[in-house]
Amino acid sequence: MRRLIIVAIGAAFAAIGAAALALYYYERPTVLHVAVTRESHDQRVLAAAAHEFAQKHESLRLKLVPVESLAESARIFEEDQVDLAIVRSDIDMPVSGQTVLIMRRNAAVVVAPAGSDLHDIEDLKGHKLGVLDAEQTGRMGNHTLLDAALAQYDVSLGTVRRIPLTLAELPEAIEQRQVDAVLAVDTPGSANLTEAVAAVAQAGRGPPVFLPIEDARAIAQRAPNFEPVEVLRGAFGGAQPKPSASFETLGVSTRLIAKPTLGNDVVSELTELMLNARPSLAAQDPIANRIEAPSTDKGAALPVHPGTLAYLGDEEQSFFDKYSDFIYIGAMLASLCGTAIATFAARFNRQQNTDLELILQRLLEIIAAARAAARADALDDLEREADDLLAKALAHDWNHALSGSRLAATSLALNQARQAISERRAYLAVPRAPFAPRLVGE
Repeated sequence: MRRLIIVAIGAAFAAIGAAALALYYYERPTVLHVAVTRESHDQRVLAAAAHEFAQKHESLRLKLVPVESLAESARIFEEDQVDLAIVRSDIDMPVSGQTVLIMRRNAAVVVAPAGSDLHDIEDLKGHKLGVLDAEQTGRMGNHTLLDAALAQYDVSLGTVRRIPLTLAELPEAIEQRQVDAVLAVDTPGSANLTEAVAAVAQAGRGPPVFLPIEDARAIAQRAPNFEPVEVLRGAFGGAQPKPSASFETLGVSTRLIAKPTLGNDVVSELTELMLNARPSLAAQDPIANRIEAPSTDKGAALPVHPGTLAYLGDEEQSFFDKYSDFIYIGAMLASLCGTAIATFAARFNRQQNTDLELILQRLLEIIAAARAAARADALDDLEREADDLLAKALAHDWNHALSGSRLAATSLALNQARQAISERRAYLAVPRAPFAPRLVGE
């Protein structure tokens, strides 16, 4: 019985250890690797988020993997080198990526200096267009968007000369008439885009001319990586509002995407943490105010991760909801194991009782054999056997803790056997006179 108790205690400690180990792995923070363009707004925002998550001891941690461009970010995401990535919908958008958050929406702004004869996109035919370097994209980043816009208006791509420009080169290029208009892609109201529009206005010495892309919705319907964006009146400030009237143009979105294999609960928690952290992240970089939740349309061309949909649809599962089946099955298995252990213990105890009954029965047989023994050597054999039975009884007592009644019965039977052997040995040791019959009357 003691051995069974020791085994049960060992099993209990093993179960506690396994539970503690499982709890450790469950509570251990999940580290997510994020590809992000080096020295960009996104890197600053995500670095602030990573710091905040660590400071608050959240169950998620972000580890940034800086890359040189959005195309590089998309590439290493496709190669499974990271869990998450910041990408732009028109630059090598990964087929396997599912949207977690919209980091911001970018508008394509085509602007010409004051007095220009350009008023629509189709007017660009035969002119020189400066393509402003975009943060994270480089000099070739906006060409796909420009190609889509020109194709919509049947403007042959070769008829528009494209001249890469930096923001510092822009004023001189306008003043020297090296370009007739400028294309810049960024978030309306952002510092870079506002500065670019101001540079065109200053170089042209008057209110700039904005070229709308009025068929942006038609382009987006045909190519879902694009979307229509409305640039509001006065979006770029100034005493004279720039633009003087709202207009529609083509846009793209910068997104945080995740692998479909990344757990729904992890993505759901990440979505919640990022949306709740927007005010504090905006203190580090105002662009964080542009972070928004994606559309919950499950049929969208750019799919949303199910974990994000679960959070936005308030369909998050609680711990019990997620693991109720495992808990139920575990309880059933624990019950079955308990029943099996009880059955084994009962059978083991019955075997012990049977062994003791055999010992008692044999001791009673030794008592009878001792009283009928005719020779001393037979008594010696019986005494040795009684000693062996005593050893077996004591072994049972040591290993299985015999009950008091059984121990008393065994002790009584053993004492009786020893007494019977001793009395018979004394009887056989007394010399007996030979039998001499006498005649009656003598």
